[in-house]
Amino acid sequence: MKQLFTVFLICKALLFTVSAQNAPAIIPKPKLVKMAGGQVTVSDITQLVIPQKNPGLSRLAEQYAGVLGLQKYKITESATPSFAQDKSLVFQLMQRESSKEYYSLTITKNGILVLATTERGFFYALQTLIQLLESQDPQKGALILPFIYIEDEPAFSYRGMHLDVARHFFTVEQVKQYLDLMARYKMNYFHWHLTDDQGWRIEIKKFPLLTEVGAWRKGTHQGHAHDKKAGSDNKPYGGYYTQAEISEVVRYAAERQIEVIPEIEMPGHSSAALAAYPEFGCTGGPYAVETRWGVFSDVFCTKDTSLWFVKEILNEVCSLFPGKYIHIGGDEVPRDRWKACNNCQAIRKRLALKNEDELQSYFIEQVGNHLFNKGKALIGWDEILDGGLAPNATVMSWRGVKGGIEAAKMKHNVIMCPGSHCYFDHYQSESPREPLAIGGFTNLEKVYSFNPVPEELKPAEARYVLGAQGNLWTEYIPDVNHLLYMAFPRAIALAEVLWTPASERNYLEFADRLRLHARWFQKNKINFSHSYLDLGYRTHTGKDGVEFSFVRPPVPGRILIESEKPEEGIVQDYTLSDTFLLDKSIEFAAWYQLPDNSLGRSLRLNYQHHLAAGKNINLLNSPSERYPGMGVQCLVNGFSAPETRYGGNEWIGLEGQDLEATIDLGAVKDLSQVSVQFFNAASSWIYLPVSLVILSSEDGKNYKEIARTVLAETEDRVIRPSVSMPEGSKSRYLRISAPNYGLIPKGKPGGGHKAWLFIGEIIVE
Repeated sequence: MKQLFTVFLICKALLFTVSAQNAPAIIPKPKLVKMAGGQVTVSDITQLVIPQKNPGLSRLAEQYAGVLGLQKYKITESATPSFAQDKSLVFQLMQRESSKEYYSLTITKNGILVLATTERGFFYALQTLIQLLESQDPQKGALILPFIYIEDEPAFSYRGMHLDVARHFFTVEQVKQYLDLMARYKMNYFHWHLTDDQGWRIEIKKFPLLTEVGAWRKGTHQGHAHDKKAGSDNKPYGGYYTQAEISEVVRYAAERQIEVIPEIEMPGHSSAALAAYPEFGCTGGPYAVETRWGVFSDVFCTKDTSLWFVKEILNEVCSLFPGKYIHIGGDEVPRDRWKACNNCQAIRKRLALKNEDELQSYFIEQVGNHLFNKGKALIGWDEILDGGLAPNATVMSWRGVKGGIEAAKMKHNVIMCPGSHCYFDHYQSESPREPLAIGGFTNLEKVYSFNPVPEELKPAEARYVLGAQGNLWTEYIPDVNHLLYMAFPRAIALAEVLWTPASERNYLEFADRLRLHARWFQKNKINFSHSYLDLGYRTHTGKDGVEFSFVRPPVPGRILIESEKPEEGIVQDYTLSDTFLLDKSIEFAAWYQLPDNSLGRSLRLNYQHHLAAGKNINLLNSPSERYPGMGVQCLVNGFSAPETRYGGNEWIGLEGQDLEATIDLGAVKDLSQVSVQFFNAASSWIYLPVSLVILSSEDGKNYKEIARTVLAETEDRVIRPSVSMPEGSKSRYLRISAPNYGLIPKGKPGGGHKAWLFIGEIIVE
């Protein structure tokens, strides 16, 4: 019978109170909040006073009077708005040299005074007012507001969220709900990814086949992209927005102070467009709207007629979107077709371009000039840096922050959205019950820790970083409930990162405020992930084994542990210590129990003790910042990496680099075999190494090879090749070498790019 160990470790989060006692749970956290004793009843406010001849503020007043709970009221226009004899809500314009998004909010016995420099500032003040009302005790009956003074403005001018509707389509009403939630947290840019290989979602009247053909695919790949046993469901899938619907969304967003940025992918990710108009590709087709996920070789040709085609499309796009920016993609463009295309090579020779990178730069520059002449600014993913950056282009840096740093140093505007912190299609918990995701691991705390301005930038360069955005790619997000689960609360954390200065942010205090917002989502039946309440863990190198510690959720609670082998024990005096010493193989499960006695999802672990577990390990090549695991020690911590996904605590990723790991066993040991976990997912550009080589040393200086095996290609998702040691083998130091697959050849997913190598547990026996 299983024995239940109840560990009464009362969470230190009991001390996590906001700095100002009883301060409201406003997100994003305002710049300045001052509380005073007293309160005003909302129903007593009978007047709305607004500046004369200001239709925008009149609309806001009408729109939000009911939302704020005002009952009997009249609207008064005044040249100098101020408190009237009756309790009032007063909008007063002010002159201020700083942000156009600035506002101040004062609540006294006379009512509410809102000062702002623009309509946007008043809108944000109203969002804060709504949250103030929601933070009151619902049992008190009448709506009340505390006497308070708030002064506020954002740290960054660009605070965005992205939505891919090409892989899975979302209706106008679902997009509006997304915009409502963005506006609630003062996000101001909506990046609408409208076209890709798997679907064209915007009506272009000059080219009707883009939606008649390009908006529909014959089926959708089931399961994960690297699951080669899965195939298409063979069910036709598609949809698109008419130009009237596009205009409706743009208007709806503008009313919420959000600018919509359309993305029309080019020159790559263009299968859907080429399926409709094959003459604008290099081969002439036939092409098809893709049913699989990934990167495909067929792209727009660089010939003049193809440039004419995309410019004509952009003419209609520009007329539909009045905002400043048009996003043209520019990412993941294979060069294979261009290299073999007579038209592309003729253009290259005509312009004396050195290579196909410069050919892409030429394509982007032509499009950028066209947009500039129409009064628009081009945004592209950081690949638009390859071959030279087009004038006036804004770089959206997704492959880490390196591209953003390079662009800022070139005095180009930058929007940061590195996959390490801003990709919300990644897993957000170690729980095996998380829904299918693309891979990676980006939890709430990691999002909140993001700093959009890299330390490498000087102050004069840092000003080119406009802000950041959260990206939601929808290969594995088939419906709106799943979408909301993946977006929230991570989008809320990013909203505070972009609004509140880093010096004023504290994750534990943020999580305390987030509890009220989680209840609001539940009350309104909007899906919301509670993955941030899951129990986590960390491991460290220990003198006598692996030191294991729990990572508690950022709320009060206690840990419950259940062991499969209680007679062996898993800790030394676990009632007194947060750190457990693992020195024997054992399986155990743990839960976090919240104050209401509810349990978070279980954390189930299987620790396998072996000769290298808990020993010192060093890597010649550092892991990618996107896939660092919990540090290189995770390779010898006794826990196998999950076989269903890469990323997270237990996988480390090397981009284009070899694995060379040196392990100090602490003393000379008898050896029988070494095995290493590798992930295999060609669709994600993750390839197995060429071979696995084991070298031995007794002094840590002179190594000799003692065993090797060549690795064959396989369809298995995870392999664990074992290498048997020669009889009588002894060693203190082991060097594990696994050469990277290298540059991915043409015809394979990621062709022309460096292969990823993912490594899990290294077991030495």
